Amino acid sequence: MIIKKLTIPMLILLAVSPTMLHSCKTSEENYKKAYEAAVEKQNEGYTEEEILNMAKEEAIPRTLFNGDSIPMKGVYVNTVKLDPPVEAARRYNVVVATFKQKFNAMSVLDRLRAAGYTDGRLLIDRDQRYYVAASTTDTLADAVATLRELQKSSPVAMKSPCPYILRKP
Repeated sequence: MIIKKLTIPMLILLAVSPTMLHSCKTSEENYKKAYEAAVEKQNEGYTEEEILNMAKEEAIPRTLFNGDSIPMKGVYVNTVKLDPPVEAARRYNVVVATFKQKFNAMSVLDRLRAAGYTDGRLLIDRDQRYYVAASTTDTLADAVATLRELQKSSPVAMKSPCPYILRKP
């Protein structure tokens, strides 16, 4: 009885609707395309080498200190000579940013100093990467205190994995 009342356009719509509904479903392929587009946009403007370096930095090992897990990695670095002169960096340094260009690193260091982090240092590794340290100290406890302070409120914008503690071997 119901079939007799259906018109030809309605029959066509009923026949086509299952295929239309199937094409509207989300799929793993759609999610993958959306994810890749988002990652591509996020990495826009960076070279492949910079993207690989950022991925390495995000994999900062964690160390247990007084029952707390803290991000810390060991790197051979030298203290950059500045004007006015600063003492060499000590064993533990709280890093807030890394750069390939000294100009960018100096800009962040200047903002840190203006905000009261007068013990900040500019460090450089063998790959000519600049590390901006908000503080330098001989004790891990002092470094962790500065790290926690910066995690709560920082005078400079930080990207993951910062802040972390850089330990000079």
